[in-house]
Amino acid sequence: MREKINGKTILITGASSGIGYELARQLAERDCRLILIARRDELLRQLIDSLPDGGEKHRYYKCDVSDQGTVETVCRDILNSGTVIDIFILNAGVSSGYKPPDLDIENIKLQFDVNFWGVLYFLKYLLPPMIERNDGLVAATGSPAGYRGMPKSAPYSASKAALDRFMESLRIDFWSTNVHFTLITPGFVKSPMTDSNDFYMPFLMPVEKAVKIIIKGLEKKKPEICFPLRLCCIAKFARILPPRFYASIMQNRRK
Repeated sequence: MREKINGKTILITGASSGIGYELARQLAERDCRLILIARRDELLRQLIDSLPDGGEKHRYYKCDVSDQGTVETVCRDILNSGTVIDIFILNAGVSSGYKPPDLDIENIKLQFDVNFWGVLYFLKYLLPPMIERNDGLVAATGSPAGYRGMPKSAPYSASKAALDRFMESLRIDFWSTNVHFTLITPGFVKSPMTDSNDFYMPFLMPVEKAVKIIIKGLEKKKPEICFPLRLCCIAKFARILPPRFYASIMQNRRK
């Protein structure tokens, strides 16, 4: 069943660039009311000014999603304003690399703080009202890297795997309710994050096309929105490969 997303109130984290930015642009064209969240204040302000109705209809908050105190302050302000959020798109993410065998704890912690805890903090404060009214959609951005360990990506793969399992468990817990949980699993999408990659990215997709796929999946309340199809098929097939065989074929990737 497909329910049009037009006119909904939607919160987007990581909204200042990449997928989050393009989501804001396309959803604003669908008459959605947006609450945009990111660390970069100036980019958020420029984005708001470029949207239909600008600051009259949409709001933004400068917020580091890895800081629980700041997230709580933002969420309290949203709740105190009486705003009812129909959809959360918890999209903020970071991949700051990893060079084995160096276990840079601060780097690993950063990726978990943003990719995993940055989702949970918003759920802690904003999910209860959604559950109480028994209506809404929670979407979080994962990655095919969360399906299995990836070379030189241990912190990123682990943080996305944790998010995948957490969202799946919530989906089970709330299956009989009208609160839905969607994992967005994009392959390589042209963005500032992927621009910094120095390795081959198969099936690299324009962000405009990626966001159209995401919106269509949200309207269908899909449990997972995974794209592009070829990469998803490869990544999901890899999950059934024996560990020794998988390690042997992946060891030379990203050298």
